[in-house]
Amino acid sequence: MKKYNLFILLFFLIFFNLGSVPSLSAKVFVPEKYSEVYSGERVYFGIEVKYPENPSRKDLILEYQILNSENEIIAGSKVLKAIETQASFMDFLIIPEGIKSGKYIIKIKIGDYEDLNQEISTNFKIIGYKRDKSILYFSVIIFTIIFMSVLIIISVLNRKKLRKKLYKRKRN
Repeated sequence: MKKYNLFILLFFLIFFNLGSVPSLSAKVFVPEKYSEVYSGERVYFGIEVKYPENPSRKDLILEYQILNSENEIIAGSKVLKAIETQASFMDFLIIPEGIKSGKYIIKIKIGDYEDLNQEISTNFKIIGYKRDKSILYFSVIIFTIIFMSVLIIISVLNRKKLRKKLYKRKRN
């Protein structure tokens, strides 16, 4: 009975092409420097793709997405990369201004023009808004100008009062 089942299995494997499933292995990582970023900045991530059964250069479609905790897409991009048996590269997405602090997901969909379809993901953290230092510097300069102007006006008024008193004394 076991020989009969083995024969049927071999028959189907030999005479019916069950199709090949692509053996692509991929992983994504966020370097430590970019594990916490401000909204409005770029988040950089690395991708390693291993495709050992691919004998020649092949185009892969990579769709990048940043998702919030409700799985809503807040940023995305699509790129086309040509690889052979393996590739490793860095890329980035720009985080929109005004995004709330919290944990977010970088999700990458890898596909080709045939039957390859794989998803990989990793986490990173947005730590709030980055204050624009030029606005701070501008505010300090404006405050300093106003303060100095007030001091100069007070000084000029005091000199006028002092001159009037001296003039009155001389007349008397």
